[in-house]
Amino acid sequence: MVARGPDSAQTVPLPMAMIDALRQERHGRHAIELLVYHRDGVETVELGPGASLVIGRAAPAEVQIGDDSLSREHARFTCEDGAILVEDLGSLNGTWMHGDRVERGEVHVGEEVALGRVIVVASERGASEGIVPGMGMMSHERFRVALEEEVLRARFFGRSVGLVMIRAGRGERAHVSRWSPRVRALLRPVDKMALYSLDAVAILLPESSLPAAMDLARAITEPAESEVPLFAGVAAAPDTASSVEKLLEASWAATQAAVPGRPVQSAPCGPWTSGTPGGEQPITESPAIRQVFAAVTRLARSSIPVLLQGETGTGKEVVAHAIHDQGPRRARPMVCVNCGAIPQQLVESTLFGHERGAFTGASQQQKGIFEAADGGTVFLDEIGELSLAAQAALLRVLETKRVTRVGSNKEIEVDVRLIAATHRDLEAMCDAGTFRLDLLYRLNAMTLTIPPLRERPEDIEPLSMRFLQYANQANERSIRGFDPAALALLCSYSWSGNVRELRNAIERAVVIAEGDKILVKDLPERVRTSARLRQPGVDAVEKGAAEKDIGDRDSVPPGSALPEEGGGLRARMARHEAEIIVEALRESQWNQTEAARKLEMPLRTLVHRMKTLGIKKLGYAPSEPPSGAPPGAGAGGENGSAD
Repeated sequence: MVARGPDSAQTVPLPMAMIDALRQERHGRHAIELLVYHRDGVETVELGPGASLVIGRAAPAEVQIGDDSLSREHARFTCEDGAILVEDLGSLNGTWMHGDRVERGEVHVGEEVALGRVIVVASERGASEGIVPGMGMMSHERFRVALEEEVLRARFFGRSVGLVMIRAGRGERAHVSRWSPRVRALLRPVDKMALYSLDAVAILLPESSLPAAMDLARAITEPAESEVPLFAGVAAAPDTASSVEKLLEASWAATQAAVPGRPVQSAPCGPWTSGTPGGEQPITESPAIRQVFAAVTRLARSSIPVLLQGETGTGKEVVAHAIHDQGPRRARPMVCVNCGAIPQQLVESTLFGHERGAFTGASQQQKGIFEAADGGTVFLDEIGELSLAAQAALLRVLETKRVTRVGSNKEIEVDVRLIAATHRDLEAMCDAGTFRLDLLYRLNAMTLTIPPLRERPEDIEPLSMRFLQYANQANERSIRGFDPAALALLCSYSWSGNVRELRNAIERAVVIAEGDKILVKDLPERVRTSARLRQPGVDAVEKGAAEKDIGDRDSVPPGSALPEEGGGLRARMARHEAEIIVEALRESQWNQTEAARKLEMPLRTLVHRMKTLGIKKLGYAPSEPPSGAPPGAGAGGENGSAD
């Protein structure tokens, strides 16, 4: 390090004492951080020279962690003369270091202190070349919100996003505090990492393809001496799936499949798969879903096309398999296609096949899905994602029952039954010119609407028990059931992600549960928070204030700052959802049909969410507020009917 002298052509070395002083000032020598690992995330707390703080379950502790293994005031941490001291404050479960219970002890940087189930690690700020261990470690709920944002971004901009799940091998060194700093050091500043459980993390990789995510997973799981073995499961949107819940489900399943010798597993990806999942009969406790499967029994005997409509995660693919399995084509293949995962330039090749040399990369002849499913069933999931050109080609196949491979002029006769599914409003898309009306007429010879889970609460308990059984098998656990309070919460929650969201919630609850039953504390924070928001008194006032804040949000002139984020997680997630909806409405000049198309949700769902969140166009309000909506809430706007 040098300084310029009076003559600009000369430099003068600075004294070492001054260099040391500058370094201390810049990097904060003796600045200690405590990384507090608990079941919902990681808290980072600074412990300055001469400072003292108490960690416990509730006030008057300065750092409050809602874990029942902590005492109200569990332990005090102090930084004195460069040393970190810990003192137990008469806690019930004790303070532990190196496997021994201590009343008082000195903690070195990198050492762990166990306070009940909570792990505290001392870290020197500025270590590891500026990367602070634990920096960016989010709670699982915050991570879900971030993942949803990135998936939405990727869809609109035609890009990809990667998701990597990392779990540790079994053993006493499996806790994330022992290996997550090394993982964090391999990530980019834009990547996000969250606690999935105390021995697993989830990593969000914006603007990352599936191969790039696989490369990172291999680097993370590279064997290292004296370190815990790590295993990875990788998924990506749109290659693997186009919804948050399906990405989480697929990546965790891939992680569970990883074993020594094959520590990195990719979730099944690509536009189409063949075969049926097999397994037990669908859950049909509710009258709404019984009607659907009664129609399935009648439809299975015919070969007419069927259009399945319903929100993401309602089980449209399960219904499609039921139609195939109960019909005369069950002995022939069923090919399932995710239309949203087909690259635009490969749509015709995927659907109809290609000849060798038909285009760059076509090194051999390839059958398309219709040839592969000849005599059986083709299931086109998310058919609303197909381009107009692909729609025209598909219509021709349905009319002629013949396909022509790319690079050939020979027609091949095929015999398939077509089942299509979508969560989008195809009629609205026809009005907007983004979906062919003649194709819609061919597809909807019979339309089945799959009800969302909130309209079939009778199915929640049996579904939860089935998913508990699956999760026990996959994670080598033996959870026997649900605490009554936890089951009541599951049955009362709205489940915007439907059956798939419920399954993911049960899977994680099984992973983090400590006893032989799922308790309320094991459920996702959004489920627990929703119960508090339904309580009368203070919580109800807080909910009303949050909803009023959302309802008034569009009164803010464009370009003005929106209110600061605050309140509980549920309120912040509602604000986030409201911001996305209001932005789409503004871009569509408050045409709700167009906004629903932009958001890729049914119009009915958009209207319902607007009523729930209290979103209304400035200067417009209905004569009567919707039943159950907060005072002053409305769902106004052009084209705003809920038909």
